[in-house]
Amino acid sequence: MQYFLILFLSGIALIQAQDSLDPYSGPDFKSLVRKSQPLSVEESLKAFKVPNGFKMELVASSPDIGQPMNLAFDERGRLWVSSTLEYPYPVPLGQKGRDTIKVFEDTTGDGRYDKITTFAEGLNIPTGIYPYKNGVIAWSIPNIWYFEDLDDDGKADNRTKIFGPLGYERDTHGMHSSFTMGFDGWLHITHGFNNNTTVTAKDGSSIKMNSGNTYRVRLDGSSVEQFTFGQVNPFGMCLDEYGNFYTADCHSSPIYQLISNAYYPSFGKPHDGIGFAPLVIRHNHDSTGLCGIVFNQSNHWPKEFQDNIFVGNVVTSRVNRDKVNWFGSSPKGVEMPDLIRTRDPWFRPVDLQFGPDGALYIADFYNRIIGHYEVRLDHPSRDREKGRIWRLTYNERSSKSLSKPVSLPDSELAVVIDELASPLLSRRMLAAEFLVDDIGVSVSKPLKQAIKNNKASSELKAHGAWVLHRLAKLDQSTLLHFANDSSPLVRSHMQRIAGAQGNWNSRLSEMVLDGLSDDSPYVVRASADALSRWPHAHNIRPLLNALKIADDKDEHLRHALSIALRNNLRLANRAADFEDIKTDKIALSHLLKVALAVDTVFSSELLLANLDTLEIEENQLTKNLRHIARNTPKEGLDRLARIVQKRYKDDIDFQAELLLAINDGILQRGLAVDTVLQNWAKRLVLQLLDSTESVKIYWRSEQVKGTPISDLPWAIITRNVLSQSSKWKNHVHHEYPTRMPWVSQARNSLDGKKNESYISSLSSGGESLTGILRSAPFEMPKELRFYLCGHRGYPNDPPHNKNFIRLLDSKTGEELHRAYPPRSDTGHLVRWIDKVGRKVNLELVDGDTGSAFAWIGMARLNVDLEMFTKRKIISSLGPGGEKATGLFRSLAFDAPPKFAFTIMGYSGHPDNPPNSKNYFQLVDSSTDRVLKKTLPPQNDFGENTEWDLREFDGRSVRLEIVDGNTSGSFSWLAVGDFKPAALVPMPESNLQVIVKRQETIAILINDLNLNDALHAADYIAYNPVASIKARSFMAKALLANGSKLQLTKLSGLLLDSMEPESLRLDIATNGAHLSQIQDALLKAVGIAPAELQIKLARALAQTQSGAKRLFTAVQNSQAPPELLLDVHIRERFSKSEVVELTKNIIKPSEAVERIIADRIVDYRSKGGDAKKGKEVYATYCAACHKIGDIGGNIGPQLDGVSNRGLDRLIEDIIDPNRNIDLAFHYSVVQLKGGRVITGLKRRSVNESIVFAMIDGSETTVKKEDIKKQKKLPLSIMPSGFGQSIPLEKFRNLIEYLQAKQ
Repeated sequence: MQYFLILFLSGIALIQAQDSLDPYSGPDFKSLVRKSQPLSVEESLKAFKVPNGFKMELVASSPDIGQPMNLAFDERGRLWVSSTLEYPYPVPLGQKGRDTIKVFEDTTGDGRYDKITTFAEGLNIPTGIYPYKNGVIAWSIPNIWYFEDLDDDGKADNRTKIFGPLGYERDTHGMHSSFTMGFDGWLHITHGFNNNTTVTAKDGSSIKMNSGNTYRVRLDGSSVEQFTFGQVNPFGMCLDEYGNFYTADCHSSPIYQLISNAYYPSFGKPHDGIGFAPLVIRHNHDSTGLCGIVFNQSNHWPKEFQDNIFVGNVVTSRVNRDKVNWFGSSPKGVEMPDLIRTRDPWFRPVDLQFGPDGALYIADFYNRIIGHYEVRLDHPSRDREKGRIWRLTYNERSSKSLSKPVSLPDSELAVVIDELASPLLSRRMLAAEFLVDDIGVSVSKPLKQAIKNNKASSELKAHGAWVLHRLAKLDQSTLLHFANDSSPLVRSHMQRIAGAQGNWNSRLSEMVLDGLSDDSPYVVRASADALSRWPHAHNIRPLLNALKIADDKDEHLRHALSIALRNNLRLANRAADFEDIKTDKIALSHLLKVALAVDTVFSSELLLANLDTLEIEENQLTKNLRHIARNTPKEGLDRLARIVQKRYKDDIDFQAELLLAINDGILQRGLAVDTVLQNWAKRLVLQLLDSTESVKIYWRSEQVKGTPISDLPWAIITRNVLSQSSKWKNHVHHEYPTRMPWVSQARNSLDGKKNESYISSLSSGGESLTGILRSAPFEMPKELRFYLCGHRGYPNDPPHNKNFIRLLDSKTGEELHRAYPPRSDTGHLVRWIDKVGRKVNLELVDGDTGSAFAWIGMARLNVDLEMFTKRKIISSLGPGGEKATGLFRSLAFDAPPKFAFTIMGYSGHPDNPPNSKNYFQLVDSSTDRVLKKTLPPQNDFGENTEWDLREFDGRSVRLEIVDGNTSGSFSWLAVGDFKPAALVPMPESNLQVIVKRQETIAILINDLNLNDALHAADYIAYNPVASIKARSFMAKALLANGSKLQLTKLSGLLLDSMEPESLRLDIATNGAHLSQIQDALLKAVGIAPAELQIKLARALAQTQSGAKRLFTAVQNSQAPPELLLDVHIRERFSKSEVVELTKNIIKPSEAVERIIADRIVDYRSKGGDAKKGKEVYATYCAACHKIGDIGGNIGPQLDGVSNRGLDRLIEDIIDPNRNIDLAFHYSVVQLKGGRVITGLKRRSVNESIVFAMIDGSETTVKKEDIKKQKKLPLSIMPSGFGQSIPLEKFRNLIEYLQAKQ
């Protein structure tokens, strides 16, 4: 019996283990490069899991298609597919690509596509497509084209550029996609990440976009408009029945319902003053790669799948599903079980579209790799050919069946009109476009009769009215009649039609304003959109009234009303007209908030007049004062200055912030600075100087090369880290194994205590993490007390029992007590009484994998069970958020034998391999060589680490904390608790405050010409631990009004390769007219690496005198002639002069550039041995070069060569012809006897010339024997010399040369 029981329990354990290995979310689904092999089409089809009643079917696969990108359907029911072989590398312009647009057709009517036609080929990464008339409008680098079939053979015979050229150069994964037609006849388009685009139309309208945006165009190219601003990388767009657009976006929020003219988050870009538009969902479906989106409001699928949004998730290989709940006109998505899952990790659903048959069509970019930035573009495992198209059908009877799809051109007109009432929005839209584009005005009479029929559906009325409007056949009486229809769908569309029509007479204007008081929020919102498009000052009060009564939960309506109010407020011009609103606090509050988004004198006067009317939070007051400072008339600035100085007398930081805002406004409008402001600025600068002068900072912040410039991310904080003597241990939850969720978190308790340290499962990994935190055994006291907080599911859902804390008998495992979280963020007291002295354990259990309301926390336990201990650390999880980046560098110190520290944080998602963008390293301060490097441990609670530095004992080193990760999650690190502590003291003061004060001092002195403070503040420019921004502003002030001594110091910064490049360039650019700076610039150009060299040369060539000195330097081989070919420099000289000096230059190849870059990286990561390097020098270099008294005298002496900096030193060895002095150009000498010698002309002796040969020997030639000699612009040092030295020996040589000061 006992044997049977063991087997039985083992079997249960095995079953549980197998169940925990979900075949639809195994480790390979989390891998950036899938490890599994591709499945056949048949195997892939079997791998799908879909809800009951649904079925997956194959539509097409390679080789019939490449990798599909966008799908679309036409009026005949044909499927159009854009596919690519080229992605991710575009074909050079002028060359034919291999990409296509194909058409799939069902010629037999059996629902199967039996005919495939290549409609257009030779394309270049085509994404967005829209079938139109007898062709298709599509994006193919670099234009939006109309591909037209002129002879009805099913293939494009002609292509016409509609818009272009448009941006694609910076990123082929974020171009012009998701072409979606609106009710109004405008084609809406998503603009992807990173690219810069200017779109110009025939009517002169033009927009400029960077990175994520949406815009809309007329199909004939006549007009273009920006639709929304922001998002990161939208790819996928759809409509709902009210005409609202939705996009799938990466990195900001996965789903947005778009509001015209609204702003959306986009990697730190600002909003419009109103704020960012509201979200639809707050979860991210465990992905930053959602693309392709559809919204089903049709009853052809079961009820549970109606009002559902479906999005393709290319990261997790799923089609996700969200149920939409409406709060007025605002959709809020609730995460539901996925629509489609698969066991095939190669499944990559990039686009979704509902077909006329009601099936969901899925473009599958079938691939081992989908990440554009996460995995290098040239990774050999990227697939270029496999692609598939699937469709999901529903065949049960629990939904309303659709009528069979029809070919609209082959159907009677009545049938086409009936299609405007189809349950499926995509069919209604196809019918509307066909009637407008192909039938035209002849449909107007029968269509009017159809929509006025008493039995006409709401859908028929709405779409029919739009068709008539677009054909200019919708009369005003019909519009006004339908504006009072019983259906809110019809009424809202009439408001939208009015907005599209414009030029209202009094009756239409009244109709639109009446819409603001409609009982349907959809109608109110449509009215607000119309008023936003056609503003007038008399609309302001009705909009304010509508905003006052709008439901707080209807965030989209409130945002749309605010945009409308803003657009109308731009036409107001007298603050006095709104004096009566002061008594209506709610209306006044709305008015003042929206006024912040209106940069006019009126808005600033309105804000200034009401500074004391409302109780305004300090944060809001700052915004108001900033706005006033930017826009108020000059006479208002004095009043503003007095108010600020009086109200914030003791808060110098707040004064500084507001004075900077006033300064911005003065600069923007070119105002003169009056005495009141000048005196305020002087007093404030002196106060700020006093507060920063005595502060010691042993660190400085810099930009991480290759990442966007961020605000300072570094904060000095005291944080709880995992104690080495922790009495708790995490155990994986047996049902839901994940990473450890437990962190220390500040929470409030019910008895009034604030910011207590709670052990919490709400980690940065998200609320879906689970775990069982078990304490060490302890003796039960008379009463066990603690505070408990957390949740048991969504507040309105029944509570579950997955999260709890329990007390266990240590010997028997018996559960003695259990408590559930109180469904509150605030801790509630829990008391347990049990047998005193009993050995017990506590278990804190989080078994909830939900993404919200799924955590538990515990604090103030009355027994000693330590888990965390406090540490002072430097963290990049500061006010800038996780996206902010930076390099934090200590001052140099002598390396000790050992160095210990605590490190925590992340370098990418902990379930993926570290991306190595975040790290902590020890660097040789002389050579920049990386001596030690540690990545963060992928957790929140920290690890203690010790470096053995005995081999570097006594060497001058520095510490660098590097955050180069721009992601919004798992992208921070923190380091602290240094030992020995005295070597690298932690910053004593709040870095953010000190840096901001220094920047304020520098900006005010520079902008307001506070020359009296120059001497007291000039240390900021030279201080290596001040912020680069502060140093640059102070340098500008010194360059404008500094003394000769101060300019000499700035010249030294220009020559110091250890100084930040941006600071050196600022000094060069702003001081190029000064002779002292020109002198330093010439020297800097001579020793700088190529990339910096060209920037410095441009600065020098700004002035006539500087350009002349640069040209002379090139003539004398003190600067490379390649500089004269730069487009910004060559225009300073005559063409003939440039040609003469550059005719013989040899351009460095890409291969040489790569070798230089690789050698720099190799040395910095591995370093070298100086002792062995001396031997390499003796072998390879000493024949020609001398260091001290050792070596030959043919080439340049190398004493002090390390002053050039590592980059330039390696450049000079690998590419000796790049920066060569005239004295070291070699000559080719042809003697009369036919002999030819090659050497370096050293000297003339009477009637002979002495040449130095490559082997170090000298040859004397009589002048009379020379037939011909020519000096070549090349070094005698062979160009392949540096490359021929083995890597290890090369590193040793560099180590030796770097050590020779």
